[in-house]
Amino acid sequence: MNDPRPLPDTLIRLLVFDIDGCLSRGSFSHFSAEMISRLREVNSLATRDPIYPAITVCTGRPQPYVECFLQMIGGTMPALCEGGTVLFDPHTHGVYTHQNFGLREERLLEALRHEVERELVNDAVMFEPGKVTHLTLLVTPPYTPEELLPSALQIAQRFGPEFVVETTRICVHFLFRHLHKGTGVAWLSERTGIAPNEMAGMGDARPDVSFLQLVGIAAAPSNAHDDVKAIAHFVSEKSDAEGALEFVDWVIAHNRRIHNNDPSSVG
Repeated sequence: MNDPRPLPDTLIRLLVFDIDGCLSRGSFSHFSAEMISRLREVNSLATRDPIYPAITVCTGRPQPYVECFLQMIGGTMPALCEGGTVLFDPHTHGVYTHQNFGLREERLLEALRHEVERELVNDAVMFEPGKVTHLTLLVTPPYTPEELLPSALQIAQRFGPEFVVETTRICVHFLFRHLHKGTGVAWLSERTGIAPNEMAGMGDARPDVSFLQLVGIAAAPSNAHDDVKAIAHFVSEKSDAEGALEFVDWVIAHNRRIHNNDPSSVG
C-alpha cells in the first residue's frame, strides 16, 4: 500500500486499464492468450455476478484499435481512446469526442499538423493514422523519439501552453494540455453512471496519473514509472499482462470481502 487514500468501502464495478505497458508490452509484442481469455471470462461473469467488475480500457490508441480489443475481451462498457478524448460505445457503435474538443481545438490541431508535417515528417517519421484529437508521430530508424523531442518541443512552444509533448519507445505525442485521461475517466463516469470511486485502474506511465488519482483503487505493474507506483494502492511484482491479471484477481478478492460483509448480501 503506497497511496494514503483509503480503499473504498464499496464494490468496484468497472476496471479501467491502459493497454500498452499494462495489457501488452507494446507494438512489437503479441497479446497474451491467457490474458485475453481471462478478461473475456470476467466480462461475461460481470453481467450476472456483482463480485466481478466489468473491464474496459483508457488508452492512447485510436478508436478502430480499441473496438477490436473490446471484441476480443467481450467488452460491454464504453472505452476511452486517444488518451481519454474519444469515447467508443460498443452498444450503440457510437464514436464521440469530448465536449472540450471543439472548433477552436480543431483549428489549433490543424495548424500544429501543418508545422509538424513541414519540419518533422519524412519517410521514417509519419503520422499515426486514425487519430482525431491529437497528433502522434510513428518514429522508425534511423530516428528515435528522443532525438526528435527537442524539435517537437520547439514546435509545441509556438502554441503557448496549449500542447504537451510525450514520447514512448516508438512515438512522439502532441496532446492538448486540458484534455487527458483524467478528464476522460470523469466523462466515462458520466456516461456509465458509475462513480469514480466504484472504478479501479491500472497504468504504467505519467499520463496515466491523471486518471489513477480519480479512481477508487489505483494499480501499477512492476514495469511502471515511479510516479505511477507512488500513487498506487497495489503494485504488482509482475510486469505487463501478468501484473494486470494479478490485479484483476486482487480486485475480485476486494469485492468478495465487501460483498460478504454487507448485511444485505446475506442469504
